[in-house]
Amino acid sequence: MVKRYYCDYCDRSFPYSVEARKKHINGYQHQKLRTLHYNQFKTAREKLQEELGKEKCRRFYSGQECSFGDACIYSHLTVSDLNILKEEVHRENEAKRCSKLQSERGDSSEPSLEKWIFKKLDGGETDTKFSIHDETEWESLFKNPPGMQSVASLPPSLIPPTPDSLLECNFQDWG
Repeated sequence: MVKRYYCDYCDRSFPYSVEARKKHINGYQHQKLRTLHYNQFKTAREKLQEELGKEKCRRFYSGQECSFGDACIYSHLTVSDLNILKEEVHRENEAKRCSKLQSERGDSSEPSLEKWIFKKLDGGETDTKFSIHDETEWESLFKNPPGMQSVASLPPSLIPPTPDSLLECNFQDWG
């Protein structure tokens, strides 16, 4: 059986050989699709820097249709497009600055395991105080999914932990 190479960018496969793979990777269609894939993950700042580094496309700005389209090495952004991109960069910078200030103050809105545990231990928003030895609360947090109770011998990774097993666990050994 001949091995086949599958290209995620192009969504196609072909018989694997070094020559065929090199030819495909250096091909125009693959290069274009690879670039389009990575461009979707660029930040507005990276896009703006890239566009400001390009010259304006003469054909596009003279009102003609540029036959290269998105693959053109020159910029097709108008002044209003550049202003929109600059506003997006400003919003990204503000969001970064706000998240940095929140993390410095310690009011991160991101949930963390430590916050959840302390909220449960302190009583938090619940009516009854949670204790690690409260079996009913523990069972509701760590019960097997439906259908798993009937399985006689579960692998260790699927057996829910007990309060005693977590208290005896040495977390420094994990990892």
